[in-house]
This record gives sequence, structure tokens and C-alpha cells, in this order.
Amino acid sequence: MKSNQQKMVSALVKEGRLAKGFTQKELSELSNISIRSIQRIENGEINPRSYTLKTLAEILGISFESILQSAPVEKQSFRANKTQKITLSIGLSFFILLLSWAFMAQSPRFPETSFESFVFLAFVLLIITLILSIIWRTRN
Repeated sequence: MKSNQQKMVSALVKEGRLAKGFTQKELSELSNISIRSIQRIENGEINPRSYTLKTLAEILGISFESILQSAPVEKQSFRANKTQKITLSIGLSFFILLLSWAFMAQSPRFPETSFESFVFLAFVLLIITLILSIIWRTRN
């Protein structure tokens, strides 16, 4: 379903193109943006990137700020696949374990008791668990 922002961006681009007397193909050639992308923008099917909007604004003589005000904010996020998550999980776990081992090895008086050892290891496992839960959380 089209949002109001998508409708506003599509209307601005289409009106700007028609005001300049360009066809979608001509606009595509001038902007080096595929004709299919221009069609999708004008139909409100996609949220164009800011670079695309800036390019279109320059060619159509529309203020980039007016498009940005009507354009949805684009969120870029890194989405790791399962293999990357496994690799990251194993690597970070080993890294944290090695750092904690190095900490224990450099300190001549830590841990003094078994209780201190267990508390320290519990803390290290808690940190690993928190990091792994962040890596493996699912977003709906």
C-alpha cells in the first residue's frame, strides 16, 4: 500500500517531468536512472534513495529540500545471513574468552578463590550471551 509520502514524491517527480516536457525514457537517459526505476517512482511503488532524488531534482528543476520533506526517511541496516551470524558468533566468543583468559593470566592475585573464578566466568558468559542475543535477534 502506498504511503502519503510515496504519493507526494511520485506526484512531484511526475509533475516535474511533465512540466519539463520529458518522457520517462528521456528522463531516464538524462539521469542515468533506469526507465523501470522512474516508472516505479512515479507509480509510488518504491522509496527512492536520496542520491536518486537529488539527481532527479537537479534535472527537473525541483528543489531537493521539497522532495526530501515529502520523501520517507530511508533506513539502511545491515542484515547478516546465517553463515555470517555463525562466523561472527564463534569469532566474538573466542575473542572474549581469550581476552578474559589474558586478564586472568596477567594478574598474579586474581582469582584468589574459586568463588572469584566462578563469578568472573559467569560474567564473561553473560557478556557472550548478551552479544549473541543481539546478533541473533529477529526483527519483525
